[in-house]
Amino acid sequence: KAFLRSHLGDNEFHRGEIYDVDGNFLGQHDGIELFTIGQRKGLPGGSPRPRYVADLDPETNRVIVGDAEHLVCDEFVIDRVNWHVVAGIGLSAVASAKADDPGRSFEATVKIRYNHPGTVATVTPLEQDRARVRLHEPQRAVTPGQAAVI
Repeated sequence: KAFLRSHLGDNEFHRGEIYDVDGNFLGQHDGIELFTIGQRKGLPGGSPRPRYVADLDPETNRVIVGDAEHLVCDEFVIDRVNWHVVAGIGLSAVASAKADDPGRSFEATVKIRYNHPGTVATVTPLEQDRARVRLHEPQRAVTPGQAAVI
């Protein structure tokens, strides 16, 4: 928080409301930019079980809070894909897959965080430099805005 405030200033944050996954209002927050998926610290109110940031809605500035099971994800779409090498084949093979059949899928290891060990997934190239990633084992806290390395 202090780092962001010192570099951005207080006027750059978008205040909003915090709700649980059932739609119950929990409180206000000072800026959606101060939260990340999976975060536990700094959430309002007491709860008998640990609560985590389960979703962020930048259109409404809402922070959605849930239990640990609400952090699990088995599929997501990535954008601004930069294809270099995929599953041991060169860029030309990926380019032809995108051009001829954007739905062609392949299996690969995907890392969803810097220290993540990687997990097996089915990757489907989509149009407009996007790809759908279907994880073979659901993963916790897949976070929008983070890189996915295939």
